[in-house]
Amino acid sequence: MASAYQTKRDAWITVVIWVGVLMTAFAGTAQLRADLPLVLRGLVLLGSILICGLMLWVVYGTSYTLEEKELLVRCGPLRYRVPLAEIDSVTPSRSPLSSPAGSLDRIQVRWSSGERSLLISPEPRAAFLEELARLCPQLHFDGSTLVRSDGFGPASLGV
Repeated sequence: MASAYQTKRDAWITVVIWVGVLMTAFAGTAQLRADLPLVLRGLVLLGSILICGLMLWVVYGTSYTLEEKELLVRCGPLRYRVPLAEIDSVTPSRSPLSSPAGSLDRIQVRWSSGERSLLISPEPRAAFLEELARLCPQLHFDGSTLVRSDGFGPASLGV
């Protein structure tokens, strides 16, 4: 049975996105008064609506689903599938790099022998980590970190 978790949202990130949405909406509607051909005004308005929709979809459409064999990450139109058997570590992070996370209070999921990683911010984090540990027998808790303990992955290589 799959369990879904929403992204944690920092207030400041939400405010920044909403300011961007409002500025785009204002610019899109303000040009309606411009002395431009109707078709061009319509295209600009349509583009503004699409951009606003995409920004809101990314903010409110970010979630993480733990399924039997994979972690499914959704962020607006983007989808990531992480095979649970390939997860090497899950560590706390405050990295500001772009990622499908609505907060800087993140965890970094590394898989495929540490070659791939993704920053996410599931809410509630503790419940997510407990369930992930239950679904991934190769992982065990080492403080607030989940690490691979079956002799494979970067932990066995000293990485």
